[in-house]
Amino acid sequence: MTRTSDPDWLSLSLTMGQFKAMKTVAMFGPQPVGELGRRLGLSEPAASLLADKLEELGLAVRKRDPEDGRRSLVTLTPEAVELAATLLQGRREQLERWLGALETEELEGLIRGFRGLLRVADAEDAAATPAGDASASPSAEAHLG
Repeated sequence: MTRTSDPDWLSLSLTMGQFKAMKTVAMFGPQPVGELGRRLGLSEPAASLLADKLEELGLAVRKRDPEDGRRSLVTLTPEAVELAATLLQGRREQLERWLGALETEELEGLIRGFRGLLRVADAEDAAATPAGDASASPSAEAHLG
């Protein structure tokens, strides 16, 4: 999916780490630096440096956590939210073009393959989830509608 690059993607002047940090906050919402680090597999000091850089670039701010005033949350700026949405939309449009060009039997094969992947993912989730945990993931069929 990286063969065709979107002009928005090419104009980014972010390191991969900065991009991953921005996307992580976009996906999971405002979070403490330590949580950002855990999600990225980084130490808290390294995650703090990434958050500092995002702040310098105008892509993030640190705001007081309303639930715990002793800590701050890394939060995306409106510019970063817009950038993330633009990049996502570009990828969606590209994927829609590709899927639209497939023959019916090719699409059906993809659907079967994705159902198989979701079945395996659900089985792994079920094996990792303690018995009786109501937060277990929905079935593969629910993902595909």
